[in-house]
Amino acid sequence: MLLAKVEQATGEGLRVKRLDNGGVLDLRWEHLAPAAALAVKKSWNLAGETQDELLERAEEVEFLVGGNRRTEIGKIVERGSEIVLQRKGVQFRIPATEVRKVVQVDVPATQIYTKDEFYMAKRAQFAPGDQADEHLQLADELLRFRDYDRALEHLLKARELGNSLDPARLEREIARAQLNKENERESEQIALIQAARSRATLEDFEKGLKAIAQYQKDFPQGKLKQEFEAETKRFDAARTRFLWGQVADQFRRTVQTVAEKKVAEEGCTLQQARDYAENKMSDDLFARVGQQLRLDVAEVKRLWADRGKNPVVGKRTELFSYGLGTWVLGEQAILKGTEVGKQKDARQQKEETDDREVQRVANALKKALERRQKAMQGQGGEQQREQTDEDWWNDADRRDRRNWLCAYYAEFGGQLVVASATLEPCVSCWGEGSIPEMGGDGRMVRRKCFLCHGTKWLRRVKAY
Repeated sequence: MLLAKVEQATGEGLRVKRLDNGGVLDLRWEHLAPAAALAVKKSWNLAGETQDELLERAEEVEFLVGGNRRTEIGKIVERGSEIVLQRKGVQFRIPATEVRKVVQVDVPATQIYTKDEFYMAKRAQFAPGDQADEHLQLADELLRFRDYDRALEHLLKARELGNSLDPARLEREIARAQLNKENERESEQIALIQAARSRATLEDFEKGLKAIAQYQKDFPQGKLKQEFEAETKRFDAARTRFLWGQVADQFRRTVQTVAEKKVAEEGCTLQQARDYAENKMSDDLFARVGQQLRLDVAEVKRLWADRGKNPVVGKRTELFSYGLGTWVLGEQAILKGTEVGKQKDARQQKEETDDREVQRVANALKKALERRQKAMQGQGGEQQREQTDEDWWNDADRRDRRNWLCAYYAEFGGQLVVASATLEPCVSCWGEGSIPEMGGDGRMVRRKCFLCHGTKWLRRVKAY
């Protein structure tokens, strides 16, 4: 939310002066919410310069039907024991006791009005009378609603009145209305592309692609070719921005799914898991994301490579943890990119975990102690054989192996970017690397920690 005064506005964008610090910003229209952009354009007599689909404020009502949640969008025309929601002339009566949420949303006007309803509402709003520019504004709304007959009627009335402050714009609008009326089928096909862009869901973008292909097939020499090309350019830009976020989110979430499938394979060793993360896992991820989003793998790869252009979603990080298997990385890899030396109190740095995580770690400790005791009994009290990394992998539960593979892929798979790496002390030795233990002669001695193997830490990374 930015509070600012509009100092200049053109068909390309606007210049605003911030009210908080006096700074001046040059913005494009797409930087603004559709309703805000329309309001500014109207105040600067630019409303007729946009081809965006007309948006109207409506209510989205969430309610229960037989215990299941359902959502309807329309205009609330009556409140009482029932909420009456009207959409395109049809009324929905919803018991007030079943309503769970009502929020206001901006939706394409064609979703909630018939042509007659829209015209009556806008005619009452503008009440043009004998003012040519009021007829022009009303006609602009009607053009964007694709009601060309009524739009042309009001534009010709404005010309007849002869008191417009912008006669050049009036003539442009008349020409546009006549062209669209003469080529209504072509215009309706472009409207489908606009609607898909404004609704901006995966399904709608797919419909938009089909509408573009259909236009190219039906109107190879269309009279509205220029409008079609401009809308196609806007559609492609909107679709790309949307898919940057979708691909980035799906890719990061799918890492766990693909890793789970790999570690569930019978006989999968730690070395095989490493090789998979470094070589084959990316291909499986791209293929799965393409399948989920119904995109070609080559396009998925392009969108993933450009995800940083959408910094809000494209650079959103996920947390990956090696957990109790951190030690198998080796000391150098464990400490890479961290600031252990700056930690004042390792115990205070430890993040809280939920009860299930505490229980899981406790079970791992119990199993490790049992293995140690059995080994010492079998060797006459001598220290047990050093556990190998493959030993750890074989003894770890599937969740631990999956999380370890996810973290290893984040760092060594070649696709994710590590934003930060942090350490927390080993849950057994608390970052000491060794634990006190009763020796064979009855004296207390310190031995290498059997969980972290002397490496002291559990490693986590955040990556995008």
